[in-house]
Amino acid sequence: MNKILSVLLLGFFCNFAYASKITDIITKQVGVKVGVIKEQSLNADSNLKLITVKDEEHGVKANFLVNQKENIAIGLSPVVFTDNNKDRELIIREMQSVQSYNDTYKTHASVKKIVDSLPKDYIVYIKGKTNKKVFYIISDPLCPHCQVELANIDKRLEYGDVAMIPIGWMGKGSADKVAEIYANAKNLKTDSEKIAFLKKIYDKNYKAKDADSVARTAVSEVVRQLMGKGKVEGTPYIIEEDK
Repeated sequence: MNKILSVLLLGFFCNFAYASKITDIITKQVGVKVGVIKEQSLNADSNLKLITVKDEEHGVKANFLVNQKENIAIGLSPVVFTDNNKDRELIIREMQSVQSYNDTYKTHASVKKIVDSLPKDYIVYIKGKTNKKVFYIISDPLCPHCQVELANIDKRLEYGDVAMIPIGWMGKGSADKVAEIYANAKNLKTDSEKIAFLKKIYDKNYKAKDADSVARTAVSEVVRQLMGKGKVEGTPYIIEEDK
Protein backbone atom coordinates (compact mmCIF):
# COMPACT_ATOMS: atom_id res chain seq x y z
CA MET A 1 0.00 0.00 0.00
CA ASN A 2 2.93 2.35 0.65
CA LYS A 3 3.84 1.68 -2.97
CA ILE A 4 0.37 2.80 -4.08
CA LEU A 5 0.56 6.00 -2.04
CA SER A 6 4.01 6.84 -3.33
CA VAL A 7 3.07 6.33 -6.97
CA LEU A 8 -0.12 8.36 -6.78
CA LEU A 9 1.53 11.19 -4.88
CA LEU A 10 4.19 11.35 -7.58
CA GLY A 11 1.53 12.17 -10.14
CA PHE A 12 -0.01 8.99 -11.53
CA PHE A 13 -3.64 9.39 -12.56
CA CYS A 14 -6.36 6.80 -12.16
CA ASN A 15 -9.76 6.51 -13.79
CA PHE A 16 -12.40 5.59 -11.23
CA ALA A 17 -15.38 5.28 -13.62
CA TYR A 18 -15.93 1.60 -12.83
CA ALA A 19 -14.91 -0.61 -9.91
CA SER A 20 -13.34 -3.14 -12.25
CA LYS A 21 -11.40 -0.33 -13.96
CA ILE A 22 -9.91 0.71 -10.61
CA THR A 23 -8.55 -2.77 -10.07
CA ASP A 24 -7.19 -3.02 -13.62
CA ILE A 25 -5.44 0.36 -13.62
CA ILE A 26 -3.82 0.10 -10.19
CA THR A 27 -2.76 -3.48 -10.79
CA LYS A 28 -1.25 -2.48 -14.13
CA GLN A 29 0.55 0.62 -12.82
CA VAL A 30 1.77 -0.46 -9.39
CA GLY A 31 1.19 -4.20 -9.26
CA VAL A 32 -1.18 -4.10 -6.28
CA LYS A 33 -4.81 -5.17 -6.52
CA VAL A 34 -7.23 -2.80 -4.72
CA GLY A 35 -10.93 -2.02 -4.65
CA VAL A 36 -12.99 1.02 -3.60
CA ILE A 37 -14.87 0.23 -0.39
CA LYS A 38 -16.28 3.68 0.45
CA GLU A 39 -17.14 6.87 -1.45
CA GLN A 40 -18.24 10.15 0.21
CA SER A 41 -19.18 13.54 -1.27
CA LEU A 42 -17.79 16.85 0.02
CA ASN A 43 -19.79 19.99 0.80
CA ALA A 44 -17.15 22.57 -0.12
CA ASP A 45 -16.64 21.37 -3.69
CA SER A 46 -19.02 19.11 -5.59
CA ASN A 47 -16.20 18.35 -8.01
CA LEU A 48 -14.32 16.42 -5.33
CA LYS A 49 -15.12 13.29 -3.37
CA LEU A 50 -13.37 11.24 -0.70
CA ILE A 51 -12.79 7.56 -1.38
CA THR A 52 -11.32 4.75 0.68
CA VAL A 53 -9.57 1.86 -1.07
CA LYS A 54 -8.42 -1.47 0.29
CA ASP A 55 -5.41 -3.49 -0.77
CA GLU A 56 -7.03 -6.87 -1.47
CA GLU A 57 -3.79 -8.81 -1.01
CA HIS A 58 -2.39 -7.24 2.15
CA GLY A 59 -5.63 -5.89 3.68
CA VAL A 60 -4.53 -2.30 4.41
CA LYS A 61 -6.53 0.79 3.41
CA ALA A 62 -5.81 4.31 2.11
CA ASN A 63 -7.75 7.53 1.45
CA PHE A 64 -7.78 9.58 -1.76
CA LEU A 65 -9.44 12.73 -3.10
CA VAL A 66 -10.91 12.13 -6.56
CA ASN A 67 -12.22 14.74 -9.02
CA GLN A 68 -15.67 14.62 -10.60
CA LYS A 69 -14.30 13.35 -13.91
CA GLU A 70 -12.68 10.56 -11.93
CA ASN A 71 -9.37 10.84 -13.76
CA ILE A 72 -7.22 12.19 -10.91
CA ALA A 73 -6.63 10.58 -7.50
CA ILE A 74 -4.58 12.34 -4.80
CA GLY A 75 -3.38 10.42 -1.76
CA LEU A 76 -4.18 12.22 1.51
CA SER A 77 -1.81 13.27 4.28
CA PRO A 78 -2.88 14.12 7.88
CA VAL A 79 -2.71 17.88 7.06
CA VAL A 80 -6.06 19.21 5.78
CA PHE A 81 -7.04 22.85 5.08
CA THR A 82 -10.57 23.82 4.03
CA ASP A 83 -13.06 26.57 4.86
CA ASN A 84 -15.75 23.92 5.37
CA ASN A 85 -15.50 22.46 8.87
CA LYS A 86 -17.78 19.52 8.07
CA ASP A 87 -15.52 18.46 5.21
CA ARG A 88 -12.44 18.84 7.39
CA GLU A 89 -14.00 16.74 10.16
CA LEU A 90 -15.13 14.12 7.65
CA ILE A 91 -11.69 13.78 6.05
CA ILE A 92 -9.82 13.69 9.36
CA ARG A 93 -12.28 11.19 10.85
CA GLU A 94 -11.98 8.91 7.83
CA MET A 95 -8.17 9.11 7.84
CA GLN A 96 -8.10 8.32 11.56
CA SER A 97 -10.41 5.37 10.96
CA VAL A 98 -8.16 4.05 8.20
CA GLN A 99 -5.01 4.55 10.30
CA SER A 100 -6.60 2.73 13.23
CA TYR A 101 -7.66 -0.11 10.94
CA ASN A 102 -4.18 -0.40 9.43
CA ASP A 103 -2.49 -0.40 12.84
CA THR A 104 -4.85 -3.13 14.06
CA TYR A 105 -4.42 -5.10 10.85
CA LYS A 106 -0.63 -5.02 11.14
CA THR A 107 -0.83 -6.17 14.76
CA HIS A 108 -3.24 -8.97 13.82
CA ALA A 109 -0.89 -10.08 11.04
CA SER A 110 2.05 -10.19 13.44
CA VAL A 111 0.08 -12.13 16.06
CA LYS A 112 -1.37 -14.53 13.48
CA LYS A 113 2.12 -15.35 12.23
CA ILE A 114 3.13 -16.32 15.78
CA VAL A 115 -0.05 -18.37 16.29
CA ASP A 116 0.71 -20.31 13.10
CA SER A 117 4.12 -21.23 14.53
CA LEU A 118 2.78 -22.62 17.82
CA PRO A 119 2.54 -26.38 18.45
CA LYS A 120 -0.89 -27.60 17.35
CA ASP A 121 -1.46 -29.14 20.79
CA TYR A 122 -1.55 -25.62 22.23
CA ILE A 123 -4.55 -24.64 20.11
CA VAL A 124 -8.08 -25.99 20.55
CA TYR A 125 -9.93 -26.06 17.22
CA ILE A 126 -13.74 -26.07 17.27
CA LYS A 127 -15.85 -26.32 14.12
CA GLY A 128 -18.61 -23.77 13.61
CA LYS A 129 -21.98 -24.11 11.89
CA THR A 130 -20.37 -22.49 8.85
CA ASN A 131 -16.74 -22.40 7.78
CA LYS A 132 -16.83 -18.95 6.18
CA LYS A 133 -14.81 -17.43 9.03
CA VAL A 134 -12.36 -18.43 11.72
CA PHE A 135 -12.04 -16.66 15.06
CA TYR A 136 -8.62 -16.85 16.70
CA ILE A 137 -9.25 -16.23 20.41
CA ILE A 138 -6.25 -15.69 22.66
CA SER A 139 -7.44 -15.83 26.24
CA ASP A 140 -6.43 -16.47 29.84
CA PRO A 141 -8.50 -18.85 32.03
CA LEU A 142 -8.42 -16.37 34.94
CA CYS A 143 -9.46 -13.36 32.85
CA PRO A 144 -13.13 -12.52 33.65
CA HIS A 145 -13.80 -11.21 30.14
CA CYS A 146 -12.25 -14.38 28.69
CA GLN A 147 -14.57 -16.48 30.84
CA VAL A 148 -17.56 -14.55 29.48
CA GLU A 149 -16.27 -14.97 25.92
CA LEU A 150 -16.01 -18.74 26.41
CA ALA A 151 -19.46 -18.91 27.99
CA ASN A 152 -20.84 -17.36 24.79
CA ILE A 153 -18.74 -19.37 22.36
CA ASP A 154 -21.88 -20.74 20.67
CA LYS A 155 -22.52 -17.24 19.29
CA ARG A 156 -19.11 -17.26 17.62
CA LEU A 157 -19.71 -20.74 16.24
CA GLU A 158 -22.84 -19.49 14.48
CA TYR A 159 -20.59 -17.52 12.14
CA GLY A 160 -17.46 -19.63 11.83
CA ASP A 161 -14.82 -21.90 13.32
CA VAL A 162 -12.99 -21.06 16.53
CA ALA A 163 -9.30 -21.55 17.27
CA MET A 164 -8.81 -21.08 21.02
CA ILE A 165 -5.27 -20.21 22.09
CA PRO A 166 -5.04 -20.28 25.92
CA ILE A 167 -2.18 -18.32 27.48
CA GLY A 168 -1.20 -18.17 31.13
CA TRP A 169 -0.07 -14.61 31.76
CA MET A 170 -2.11 -13.81 34.89
CA GLY A 171 0.01 -15.57 37.49
CA LYS A 172 0.68 -19.09 38.74
CA GLY A 173 -2.95 -20.20 38.88
CA SER A 174 -3.40 -19.16 35.29
CA ALA A 175 -0.21 -20.91 34.16
CA ASP A 176 -1.25 -24.13 35.91
CA LYS A 177 -4.62 -24.10 34.14
CA VAL A 178 -3.06 -23.49 30.73
CA ALA A 179 -0.49 -26.24 31.32
CA GLU A 180 -3.38 -28.64 31.93
CA ILE A 181 -5.01 -27.56 28.67
CA TYR A 182 -1.79 -28.05 26.70
CA ALA A 183 -1.35 -31.52 28.21
CA ASN A 184 -4.88 -32.72 27.48
CA ALA A 185 -6.11 -30.89 24.37
CA LYS A 186 -4.78 -33.54 21.98
CA ASN A 187 -6.93 -36.19 23.68
CA LEU A 188 -10.20 -34.33 23.06
CA LYS A 189 -11.95 -35.75 20.00
CA THR A 190 -15.33 -34.05 19.64
CA ASP A 191 -16.22 -30.37 19.70
CA SER A 192 -18.56 -30.93 22.64
CA GLU A 193 -15.70 -32.53 24.58
CA LYS A 194 -13.43 -29.60 23.79
CA ILE A 195 -15.98 -27.00 24.89
CA ALA A 196 -16.83 -28.89 28.08
CA PHE A 197 -13.15 -29.27 28.95
CA LEU A 198 -12.40 -25.60 28.36
CA LYS A 199 -15.38 -24.52 30.44
CA LYS A 200 -14.21 -26.76 33.28
CA ILE A 201 -10.73 -25.23 33.24
CA TYR A 202 -12.03 -21.66 32.85
CA ASP A 203 -14.47 -22.04 35.76
CA LYS A 204 -13.34 -19.53 38.39
CA ASN A 205 -13.80 -22.16 41.11
CA TYR A 206 -11.60 -24.74 39.39
CA LYS A 207 -8.04 -25.07 40.69
CA ALA A 208 -5.57 -26.91 38.49
CA LYS A 209 -2.80 -29.02 39.97
CA ASP A 210 0.67 -27.51 40.16
CA ALA A 211 2.39 -27.70 36.80
CA ASP A 212 5.92 -29.07 36.68
CA SER A 213 8.84 -26.88 35.61
CA VAL A 214 8.86 -28.15 32.02
CA ALA A 215 5.15 -27.41 31.54
CA ARG A 216 5.49 -24.03 33.24
CA THR A 217 8.38 -23.13 30.93
CA ALA A 218 6.29 -24.05 27.87
CA VAL A 219 3.45 -21.82 29.06
CA SER A 220 5.86 -18.93 29.73
CA GLU A 221 7.38 -19.27 26.27
CA VAL A 222 3.98 -18.90 24.59
CA VAL A 223 3.31 -15.79 26.68
CA ARG A 224 6.72 -14.38 25.72
CA GLN A 225 6.06 -14.93 22.02
CA LEU A 226 2.51 -13.60 21.90
CA MET A 227 2.45 -10.73 24.37
CA GLY A 228 4.10 -7.32 24.25
CA LYS A 229 4.07 -4.02 22.40
CA GLY A 230 2.82 -4.44 18.86
CA LYS A 231 1.40 -7.85 19.75
CA VAL A 232 -1.19 -9.01 22.30
CA GLU A 233 -1.47 -6.44 25.10
CA GLY A 234 -4.57 -7.80 26.82
CA THR A 235 -7.09 -10.63 26.75
CA PRO A 236 -9.31 -11.72 25.20
CA TYR A 237 -7.57 -10.86 21.94
CA ILE A 238 -9.67 -11.86 18.94
CA ILE A 239 -8.76 -12.03 15.27
CA GLU A 240 -11.67 -12.52 12.86
CA GLU A 241 -10.50 -13.90 9.54
CA ASP A 242 -12.49 -14.71 6.42
CA LYS A 243 -11.63 -18.03 4.80
